Amino acid sequence: MKIKNAKMQSILKISFIVLIIAFIAGYFLYIKANRIPPLNIPMPGNEIPEIDYKVTAKFDNLPVEAMVYRFIKPKNIDIEIKSLAKIFGLKGEMEYQPIWRTYLIKEKIDEKYYRALEYEIDTGRWHYEDSKGLDNNDLQNLPSDEEAKKIALDFLKKNGLYDKRFIYCAVTDSSSGDKITNDYKVHHKNVYFYPEIKGKPVYGVSRIIVVVGDNGKIVEVYKWYKEVEEYKKVKIMPAEKAFEKVKNREASNNINPMAKSATIKEVFLAYWEDAGTIEEQPYLQPVWVFAGEAVTEDGKVEKFDAVVPAIE
Repeated sequence: MKIKNAKMQSILKISFIVLIIAFIAGYFLYIKANRIPPLNIPMPGNEIPEIDYKVTAKFDNLPVEAMVYRFIKPKNIDIEIKSLAKIFGLKGEMEYQPIWRTYLIKEKIDEKYYRALEYEIDTGRWHYEDSKGLDNNDLQNLPSDEEAKKIALDFLKKNGLYDKRFIYCAVTDSSSGDKITNDYKVHHKNVYFYPEIKGKPVYGVSRIIVVVGDNGKIVEVYKWYKEVEEYKKVKIMPAEKAFEKVKNREASNNINPMAKSATIKEVFLAYWEDAGTIEEQPYLQPVWVFAGEAVTEDGKVEKFDAVVPAIE
């Protein structure tokens, strides 16, 4: 009888150990693999002022859940790089840079490297540069902002590089000198395209940049975003709770540090694309955005927004 009891106890112990191992394995293989990690949004470099925010924005009828998107790892990298090289007419050899985990194609002109394409294998982001075009100071016919926008958009669409999510556009100048000293000079037009997803803007690093130079020449292109697919809907933090983080200076807030008063005029849900790799942050996550206007000590009125991760 004692032998049978000892055997039974041994069997129970083994069964218990097997269950513990199975639980741990299940945690790492499923639960941890599908857990949405915290979203780390960089805080501003300047100190956030202590302000009693006035609120005119409405907090009613705001979403209580949101879709989370999963970043897609690049596939057929070799084919994609060759396709990009063909678009830009690059004929250099492709080399792998293990430290940066990138592929690089460089093209020589008169024994100097002038044009290059760099591709990140962990994100699918890439950058093309024509340094000779960027360094051109003998400008003959630099396009206007509207012309540069059209040139950039036409180029992206013609070569299959345009993603229809990127609907917001802004144009800035690359310049040197100063208007006061009468040596101010614009060298290029930087055309930025920013995305939305299902009607919601995407904050963070997500963008396409096309730099247009003299006579409308494309001298630089950035594809600075990762591809996404729907993952699942999740419950999100109430906007009222997120606003408490703004008031407690726990939000990423670009308000002027010299602001003496501020008004929150709008609150809405958006998304944030992290700058890291897919392994570091696998998901495109929702954020609450509190947009408003601040009045500085010298009476200037400036727009600002504060961003809080929507998933607790």
